[in-house]
Amino acid sequence: MKAKLLSDAGVISEGTAVEIASKVGTNDARSDEDVGGRSTTAAPVYEVTDKEGHTENVDTRDLQVEP
Repeated sequence: MKAKLLSDAGVISEGTAVEIASKVGTNDARSDEDVGGRSTTAAPVYEVTDKEGHTENVDTRDLQVEP
């Protein structure tokens, strides 16, 4: 599945198109600085990879799924 990053994720920059791989856990801690803002609800975290092969773990609230 393809997605666009809504915030920087390590070496992968905001706005980059990525491939979503497998679920790697949940994010239980969100602050006001995060794209989705503060949240008390945990969200799944997925491993994503850009076309250059960089891989990062990203909270699903920081992804925009693309068709």
